[in-house]
Amino acid sequence: MVDCPGSLQHLVVEYVASHVKDVCTPHSHSPTPDDTHKLYFRDSNAFFHQKVANLLLLTLDRKGLLNDLNMTLFDPVAVRLSQVNLHNADNVTCKGLKELRSHQIQAVEVKNLSKVSVDELISCFGEWTLNNIRELSVSGSSFSSSHPHKGIPAPRLYVGLSKLRNLHVLNVSGTKLASHALLNLCTDLNHLSSLDISNCSEVESVECLRVRANTLRSLNMYNLKVLRVNQTGDVLRELKELVHLDVSENKGTFDVLARLIPSCSVVPGLLRDPAFGPKLRSLDISGQDQSQPDDLHFFLKGHPRLEFLGLMLTSLCLDTVFLDGFNITVTGVARADQLVEALRRYPTRIEYVPKILYKIFVLTTHFETPRPDVIKLILPVMNTHSTQSPIQLAGTACLYNLTKGHVGEQIHPHILRDMVHTTLTAMNNFPDHAQLQKNGLLTLCCDRILHEVSFDKYRCAGLVLDCLLTFNDPSTDRMAVAICSIIAAKISTAQTTLLGARNEYMQKLLTLVKRRMEEKMVDMTLKFTLSALWNLTDESPVTCEVFLKENGLELFQQLLQVFAKDAAVETKVLGLLNNIAEVSPLRGALINKNFLCQLELLLWSPNVDVSYFAAGIVAHLACASKDSWKDPNTARENLLEELGKVVISWEQPKEEMVAYRSFQPFIPLLSALNMYQVQLWAVWALHHVTTKNSKRYCHMLVKEGVDDVLRKLVTLPDSNASVRDLARRVVEVLQENGFIKNL
Repeated sequence: MVDCPGSLQHLVVEYVASHVKDVCTPHSHSPTPDDTHKLYFRDSNAFFHQKVANLLLLTLDRKGLLNDLNMTLFDPVAVRLSQVNLHNADNVTCKGLKELRSHQIQAVEVKNLSKVSVDELISCFGEWTLNNIRELSVSGSSFSSSHPHKGIPAPRLYVGLSKLRNLHVLNVSGTKLASHALLNLCTDLNHLSSLDISNCSEVESVECLRVRANTLRSLNMYNLKVLRVNQTGDVLRELKELVHLDVSENKGTFDVLARLIPSCSVVPGLLRDPAFGPKLRSLDISGQDQSQPDDLHFFLKGHPRLEFLGLMLTSLCLDTVFLDGFNITVTGVARADQLVEALRRYPTRIEYVPKILYKIFVLTTHFETPRPDVIKLILPVMNTHSTQSPIQLAGTACLYNLTKGHVGEQIHPHILRDMVHTTLTAMNNFPDHAQLQKNGLLTLCCDRILHEVSFDKYRCAGLVLDCLLTFNDPSTDRMAVAICSIIAAKISTAQTTLLGARNEYMQKLLTLVKRRMEEKMVDMTLKFTLSALWNLTDESPVTCEVFLKENGLELFQQLLQVFAKDAAVETKVLGLLNNIAEVSPLRGALINKNFLCQLELLLWSPNVDVSYFAAGIVAHLACASKDSWKDPNTARENLLEELGKVVISWEQPKEEMVAYRSFQPFIPLLSALNMYQVQLWAVWALHHVTTKNSKRYCHMLVKEGVDDVLRKLVTLPDSNASVRDLARRVVEVLQENGFIKNL
């Protein structure tokens, strides 16, 4: 479970990125209204050297916080960039990118820029950058102007690229790069050593690559139509300096017309050519299923220095030569190491990823050791393809296998936190996908995750309750209410109120309870559902009101009859009704003859938990207005007398039997000077929790001012002796824990 903590540098950058408004102040360049403000660090001595500045930009981008205003933070005097990475910069326009003009940038990587064309991006570079930049990646970006004239198609502009005369590495994958533009680039960029033209659907010929035969060391041509054109093979044979070549493809991805015209891949011929790629160390022929084992064996024999071979979506990876200690890194589906390498190399290939994840899922079913490395590969893949249901389905299944049972106990909480975030996103994006939702619930339904891992529990509770509404499945019900029963106790009262105010959630939970009652069955689903309702109503008057409106009280009174003597059910039922009794305007609903008769019996339950909560309800109801007790069939005095007797009869249980969010509901009870029995229950409760969990409750009691009320009780001459004694003991517990005040 060992995982290196974040470095101080990393933590500081994370903080700055998340709190830009706190550490910076905006100033206007000029009085003109169309000028944006510029951000300055509040500390005028702040300075970020290039490595940290690059990391800050990367972090802002990763968090989706980049916009034109935040780009002004990168003033080269204080925050000097040498690398630019923009993957989530939809809110950045040319206005923001012009901040790059004053920086000396050596490498730029952008993906899917939506508001800026490649040419416009390059126009934002300064003179030094234009002359010295060595690496540029504009994968998935557009060469057309982002501001076309009405009715006129925007022309594609490639002029900017040709200005980058010192460029060594260029990635234009997934763009509409035309063949003539490729020719111009090969002609103008004399130092080009690495080129990625993968998924460039408009490239009809690669003849122009011959121009760069002496400089090209790396060439990626994944999923190009020209891989089935004979002339392409001739061109590739001439590129003698290549160290890396990717000629992989997807199966059946070309248009209908192309399928009707017989075509053969150039790969088999290349593999059989002894003069092909003499310097190759890396070759990817994934998806090239026309290649035969003999072709590959011939190639391997002539390339003893080969270090990597891509064989995904081919049967070649199953060849025995790769299964027994073969000293080449291979991507494929035959072994775990092949699959992990495939996930590392092809995270953006939407056609490959589902197959890789499915195979990993099958393998992880039998994993006995933790594999945080695999989790770290799966998460970014799922985040990249968040709208692809096959990937999310397979990914959530893998994550469950990789974190369940004893294997999950050895995974670091930070990794589990990221895993939960990705799982919740998948559940949010596919609310109607039954198996995906079940995968998510299986992963989340884990004590360690729910108790020890930090994540957005309110978001989780909402998604789990939505899942409960959508599906009518026993296993889904059980997991959903189990998760909710724990999470509802860990979110704020404001958040439980937002959830509890939803009538449809309350109706579903009460339906689950009613179904078990009718079947007279006490199972885990019933217990978890009762716990969830108990926690959702805790200090939430709105939720309590919805509970009553949906006839929850009548149902719970029936539960007490049907499951009489079942202490676990009685405790949870009375715990929830205790929450309602705390709400003054709702107490009248509980003051009815039938319920009070039940309550009087439950006061004397041999189980102290049951007796305690029954007594708590009596204490709160006794504080209700006289109008609430006007029915002659309801006698408050009798209940008060029983309350006093039963509290004195209790012995302190060995374990903590109750948890409180706040002691505010106790203050009116402690102040009920004319009803010592009510005070007695309240001080007994405070003594119980402060002795069982001093660390939590002593601080809470002092913070909310309840200690002052107790001290007054101790000094009040007319107060009940038992009340005074218990109050004094609570004050002594406070003093023992360092909370000392004079009586």
